[in-house]
Amino acid sequence: MAKKIVEQLRPIFAPKSVAVIGASSATHKWGGQMVHRMLMAGYEGTIYPINPREEEVQGLPAYHSVLDVPDEIDLAAIAINAEQVPQAVRECVQKGIKGVAIISADFAETGSHGRALQEEMTKIARQGDMRIIGPNCQGIWSSTNSLNLVSPHVPAKGSLSIISQSGSLSGVFCDFTDSRGYGLSKVISVGNQADLDIADYLEFLADDPDTRAIFMYVEGFSDGRKLFKAAKETTKKKPVVVYKAAKNQAVARVAFSHTAAIAGEDRIFNAMCQQVGFIRSENLLSSLDMAATLTRQPLPKGNRMGIMGLGGQCMVLSDNCVSMGMEVPLITEEDMSFVLDGIDFPPHAPPPRNPVDFAGGTRTALIESTVLNRMAQLDYIDGIITNAPVTLARAASGSDAEIEQMATEAGELLTAIPQKFGKPLIILGFPVHMRRRGERMNKVFIEAGIPVLPSPEEAVRAMYALMKYTEIKKTAH
Repeated sequence: MAKKIVEQLRPIFAPKSVAVIGASSATHKWGGQMVHRMLMAGYEGTIYPINPREEEVQGLPAYHSVLDVPDEIDLAAIAINAEQVPQAVRECVQKGIKGVAIISADFAETGSHGRALQEEMTKIARQGDMRIIGPNCQGIWSSTNSLNLVSPHVPAKGSLSIISQSGSLSGVFCDFTDSRGYGLSKVISVGNQADLDIADYLEFLADDPDTRAIFMYVEGFSDGRKLFKAAKETTKKKPVVVYKAAKNQAVARVAFSHTAAIAGEDRIFNAMCQQVGFIRSENLLSSLDMAATLTRQPLPKGNRMGIMGLGGQCMVLSDNCVSMGMEVPLITEEDMSFVLDGIDFPPHAPPPRNPVDFAGGTRTALIESTVLNRMAQLDYIDGIITNAPVTLARAASGSDAEIEQMATEAGELLTAIPQKFGKPLIILGFPVHMRRRGERMNKVFIEAGIPVLPSPEEAVRAMYALMKYTEIKKTAH
């Protein structure tokens, strides 16, 4: 396999044609799901259903074998009984197919017989210079041409890529990112990694122009040296957030029975993360927020955070920032005069020296946004975490047109923080509060790529990821 892995994987993640071996019109079957998901996503290539007993599948002409297809095939998705897979792989090699995604299970994760089947098909593929995704996986998503094998729902296109050692969690990750408004570039369910492994996918994504950040869910790995080398090179180019399961040796056997993964000692993995520049997360779904934020916000120059909120919000945000290695610097009296110039700050509120707390006093979204914009102009503030601006309809007087104008001006002040000043902005938006915000402001956040996260802990973790990657880039060269 003399070709560089990036060259080998490009046609697999941007295939002009896909054959589905085991295709079915019954969408409750895996072969039916593979065809249905591509049709639903509007896959831009040609789909060739392979079924020896059918002439048509889901409105598409069916073929008895890949060898009967008259045209070239770039990728095959295999969803048949494990015993039949080696022969299907042999025919794919004979056809000249560049890669196969093997959805079928019952291989090395089940014992010696399954391991023998896996070794047989892998040997066939390697002799034919063909790459394997899986087996025992959910497939892939690629925004390049809307190739969807992995998710029952079509992911939105974006710049976050996911590598997952769990097939079921791949779908969960797609649903979660969709609920947050994050778009996805690539999603890879790696399965047993009989051929292609996590290190190969990292090398490919590091070179992928559509990927800005990577999230990995891992359970274990077999070739630590290979992963170390690939990770070290990847993090020089792009941030990688990783969540590792099977941290405890008592559950290592579960990892093996799941995807035939060798879990390894957690302390060794943690040391590797520090050496290669992985950003490790201890919260599964927050890991996705962290990785997505790295695609949407500029990196801070340092670890000094400006905070605005109400009462306990300020305390919890500040406490979490300090716990995660960030500072909440005191704003000088001179700079505070600049920040509050022309603003009637409530006399009952605590001194606004950072955090800034209006203590329930009267203000508008425009007032809050003005304060935040001015805080961002201070040299010793590297990033800002704030509550969502107050409800426009409640806090502003005047006509609907005047309130709309205020929302527009407030939005411009907020979006200037990352766009003009190059400083990250993250909004703490408790769900109950976000339902009360004006639709115009919520739209501003989405369009500007400003993360709105539902708890102080999640907001701080996202900022931590930005700060951490700043540190990683400084030490990478």
